[in-house]
Amino acid sequence: MKCILVAAMLLCTSTCWAQASPAASSQRHVETVEEHIKALHSELKITPAEEDKWAKVADAMRANAKAIDTLLEQRHENAEKETAIENLRSWAELAQAHADGSKALLAAFESLYTDMPDAQKKVADDAFRPAEPHAK
Repeated sequence: MKCILVAAMLLCTSTCWAQASPAASSQRHVETVEEHIKALHSELKITPAEEDKWAKVADAMRANAKAIDTLLEQRHENAEKETAIENLRSWAELAQAHADGSKALLAAFESLYTDMPDAQKKVADDAFRPAEPHAK
């Protein structure tokens, strides 16, 4: 569960466009992001005193998802007519949006994390730690 939450929080992206229309996929992605926000809120045991900072984390997650969804929608709409350069450019734009979104999420989460008590920081650390070690 925690790997799914962390992956969703960090990536907030979806590439399952072939199975449904872009609008349907985007709506489903919005719902998925909201589910991840709710689950992470619960797992991190966000207190009423932390709600304002948590709201900034959740907003960053939503903004990331929206930015990525918009770019993926554009890729989907233009896929048949893109040149190789346009295709690579759209991937670069996605990568940049992901990087920008990750930085915004980091800033919001760092502010929240800094004020957490040590026991809650441990819960957060565990939530963000991979379930299995990365292969060397």
